Amino acid sequence: MTRPAPPDKTDAALTPRGVARRERLLDAARDVFLEQGYAGASVNDVVARAGGSLATLYKQFGNKEGLFVAAMERHIATAWAVLEEGRREATVPEQVLYELGRRMLELIFDPGVIRLKRGLAFEAERVPELGEMFLSRGPDRIRQELATYLDDQIAHGRLAIDDPREAAGMFMGMLLGEWHIDALLGRKIAPTAEQCDERARHCVTVFLKGLVPR
Repeated sequence: MTRPAPPDKTDAALTPRGVARRERLLDAARDVFLEQGYAGASVNDVVARAGGSLATLYKQFGNKEGLFVAAMERHIATAWAVLEEGRREATVPEQVLYELGRRMLELIFDPGVIRLKRGLAFEAERVPELGEMFLSRGPDRIRQELATYLDDQIAHGRLAIDDPREAAGMFMGMLLGEWHIDALLGRKIAPTAEQCDERARHCVTVFLKGLVPR
C-alpha cells in the first residue's frame, strides 16, 4: 500500500471554483466509501458522481488513500469541532462533552460507517498500514482532540484529572460500549436520536462524577 501523497494545493491556495470542486469530490468520496467500503470503492466512481476528472482528483489528494483520509476526516470533523467551539465560547465541560458524545454516537452508528469499519478490520489483516491509517486519522485523532480539551480545562481550573489522555479513552470507551461491539459483529444497532441523547448525557454524568485525582 502506498502512503497518501500530499495534495498539490492547500484550500487557501484554491480559487472559489477550486474549493467547490474539492468539496464535491469529498462529498462523493464519503458516499462511495460508506456505500462500497474501502476495498470496493473506486476513484472512477467518485469522479463519476462529483464530475471533473481523475487528473483533478489525483492533483488534489494524491491517490485513493489520500482521498479516503481527507473524506473521513471531513466526515467526523463535525464531532471534534465541538471541542474548539467549547473552548472559544467558554462553554461548561458538561455541555461540551454531552454534545461531543451525541455527535459521535450519531456518526459512528450510521450503517455506512459500521460497514466501512467491518471492511477495514478485514482488510487490515492483509494490509496493516490501512488499519493504522484509519486509526491514526480517526479514533486516535478524536481521543487526542478530547485529551487536549481536557488538559485545557484542567489549566483553567474547571476539571481535576491526573491523565487527560487516559480519561479521554475511558470516556470514548464508555460512550460506545456494548453498542459498538454488537454493531460490528452483525447485530442491528440503530439508536434513535433520543437514545443517543440519553446515553450521551448519562455517560457525561458518570464520567464527571468519577474525575477524582488519585
